[in-house]
Amino acid sequence: MIKDPSLDQSRMSSYPNLEYQNLYNALTMLLDVASSIQNGLNLFGKALLQCLGCILPFLDKDLIDNLPYLAASSISVLPPSLHQDIINYLCYYILPFTITRQSDDDQECHACQSVSAVIMLVFQYSNNPAHHCQLLESLMRLKHNVVKDLLCVIAYGTSASRASAAKLLFYYWPAFDPNLFDRKGLLCKFTNNLIPFVCQRESCPNAGNAEAVKVCYNHCISILYAVDSPPPLYLCIECANEIHRDHPDLSFGDILHPMQQVSMICENKNCRSSDKSAVSICFSSECASYNGNHPIRYCSQCHGNRHNSRRGIDHIVHRSLPPMMMMDAEMQTYMVEAVISLLREAKPLNLDFGRDSSSDSKGSAGNGTQDTLTLEDRQLLGRYGIWLLVGRCKPTADTPIEILGRLLSMLFHWFHITAYSYDGQAESTLEKLKLEHVCGWLKDVCDSHYKDFIDCLLPHPPEYSRVGGHWDTLASRTSHLKEGLQRLICLIPYEIINQQIWDTVMPHWMEAVTNDVPEKELPELKIVLSKILDPDMSPLGFDAKAMYNFVTIRFEKTTAKVQQQALHWLQNLTKLEILIPLTQLFAMFGDGVRIMKHGMQAEFHTDKIGKGSGSKIARDKELQPPRRSSISPVVEDDSGNTSAISDDEAPISRHTEFSTDAEHNLTCCILMLDILLKQMELQDIEQHSGIYTTVCDGVCRLLKCMVTAAKVGLGNHICSSKECGYCEASVMWHQLSTKLVQYLAPLDAVRPPDAPLPEIIDDEKPSRKSPPESEKESKTRDRDVSLSMAPLPIPLGPLVVPSILDDVGKIIIMAGPVPVAVPQPEPHSVGGVLVHMPHVCSIPDRGREKDISQFIHATDEVLLNVK
Repeated sequence: MIKDPSLDQSRMSSYPNLEYQNLYNALTMLLDVASSIQNGLNLFGKALLQCLGCILPFLDKDLIDNLPYLAASSISVLPPSLHQDIINYLCYYILPFTITRQSDDDQECHACQSVSAVIMLVFQYSNNPAHHCQLLESLMRLKHNVVKDLLCVIAYGTSASRASAAKLLFYYWPAFDPNLFDRKGLLCKFTNNLIPFVCQRESCPNAGNAEAVKVCYNHCISILYAVDSPPPLYLCIECANEIHRDHPDLSFGDILHPMQQVSMICENKNCRSSDKSAVSICFSSECASYNGNHPIRYCSQCHGNRHNSRRGIDHIVHRSLPPMMMMDAEMQTYMVEAVISLLREAKPLNLDFGRDSSSDSKGSAGNGTQDTLTLEDRQLLGRYGIWLLVGRCKPTADTPIEILGRLLSMLFHWFHITAYSYDGQAESTLEKLKLEHVCGWLKDVCDSHYKDFIDCLLPHPPEYSRVGGHWDTLASRTSHLKEGLQRLICLIPYEIINQQIWDTVMPHWMEAVTNDVPEKELPELKIVLSKILDPDMSPLGFDAKAMYNFVTIRFEKTTAKVQQQALHWLQNLTKLEILIPLTQLFAMFGDGVRIMKHGMQAEFHTDKIGKGSGSKIARDKELQPPRRSSISPVVEDDSGNTSAISDDEAPISRHTEFSTDAEHNLTCCILMLDILLKQMELQDIEQHSGIYTTVCDGVCRLLKCMVTAAKVGLGNHICSSKECGYCEASVMWHQLSTKLVQYLAPLDAVRPPDAPLPEIIDDEKPSRKSPPESEKESKTRDRDVSLSMAPLPIPLGPLVVPSILDDVGKIIIMAGPVPVAVPQPEPHSVGGVLVHMPHVCSIPDRGREKDISQFIHATDEVLLNVK
């Protein structure tokens, strides 16, 4: 009658109402204050458990559903000496009559839904593995889908309960992939300390020693032979035979014995299968009778013979875990969270576990149930998560991206934590696991879900992928980027990051560093960026050319905005003193400047065609835009809405007042020269080494290309205001060019050059006579069109350069330089704060446009003559 909810009304009317509900409430209140009892707590606990067992037949539906959890919660306040009694009352007097009840709509009752809470309480507050095994085997005997409750405990339980649940999951349930892990290492004896449940008859001749093997459900017999024990009555074989002789009409049931060992093969003595690997375990009395009343394991063939449509339908059978996509929605959620919780157990060496242990075992200090997980246990606990991930969470076309994103993000965090955490056998075990199984799983994900894989590697991943590590803490933007880059480093040695992924992911990281990291916090990223991008320290299997390919492709047939973004990345790396090969810089900058020429030519042809020159075919051909690549500027998502971001300041944004191509080109040229000059200093390039070196040749080619292709300082520019940013940028470019020439030119000349003429510098003729005025005017007009000059009849050697530079200085003095402070917070005029330039630049007076023009033309001639 207790097991059948439809008979509750008949059961409740079979005896008078003696306010059993009030008695139940009183017991609940007594349990709440049990921790305050100083003397006699042991006797109080025994009386309380006995009363809970005896009151069960007299409770209504709601209180019966609450009884298992109430009994299990007593383990948190009663002394450890009563833990075995609590387990026995749960397994033999309460759970068999509560979780087996079915609701009216054939759904699980509330008591059955509280099984996961009962498991967590026992696993948390009892440190005896035998108690865990006894409870779990009792539940497996009574309930079908116990693995679902176990996964729930692993997913949401405390560290101690999670560890026990994970071990028992792989201990009891048949292996789902024999090649994934070695079960021999898991088949330890958890039941060594198991105390057998003895005969409950008061006058048993072998009291305290005879194990109970029979059970009688008659209440009269229970009250007659065991006054202090609630029904039913559990008997040894001798007492059962004796009572049966006195009451031949009674029926006795068999008690299922604990599992003595967990077999990896079929336990059917008549098994004829070629593959004897165990795939299921049956707890029914019929099948257990073939194995001495112990649960029996079957292979696939024997399982099909014993459990099919004709027989064994009502048997309680537990099979190995199915693949994640074959689980129901609730169990699928438990599975994903269980994997994440197990992988999260891995902790770095420098973490203090004292606070975690005290919080996990709160309220259990008096019982001595502290969280005793060692660091190695926590690290190796992640193995169970990896086995579940690789074996049961294989990605398919139907796998939701939210699930896959959470698993990937947590797996990347696990790679990071286990990279430098410990040494010894544990390290070799996990490294073998990574190489043999995890890397293959990641490559399968990359092949089937490439875009989702890339999204999880970005600095600002989707919301569902923000799991583990720095995403579980309140940290600054800089800390988020630093930890994220550390994750990326830990994936590199396993060849998970190939060239294609590298070129896709790194632009987003560099743009995030540029936008999110304040300049004062930029040095915090120096070490991690040096590990990744330094050619000598990087764990990448690429050479320097492939390493910086994601930057190189942004100078090949791209717009000035794309180049400017890449130059800001290089500028940040230069600030952090990361060395970039000069040959690559010259190649990148040369490609970038050359593509600027096409944009200038397109504007020139448009002006020319607008005047009506040329045929229609010629006009169509000349109006064709320059061929550009499909690369566009990287736009990184703003993570300001994320709850894990603690910055009060908004992300850094770079706004510029420049709008035309010529202005953007000038900004790019300034950044190029600034980066190049600082890199030469960082790489200890010898100063004043002359112009016959490879570095000087590259510098001269770049400067000439800037003057001729990009027409720096030569456009038909008209100042729109008194404070012209374009003029300031033009002067800054000339100053940086002068610094580069000064860096390479010799200090002392063996043969000083001839003194220049005061009117105009003319070095195209062998003689130093002033040409006629008409020739000078025509030459000046020619220079305004193009600065591509023919080779000099008498080339100026390296020894002439210092004198020319002195002349440039005189011209600058004649122009009347005025020191102007460049504002630092808004460096809009030069596209960003320069690495190398001082805060004060010498800029000509704004009212003397003619002198500015002479200064620019003279400097251009100096640079070309140097070439």
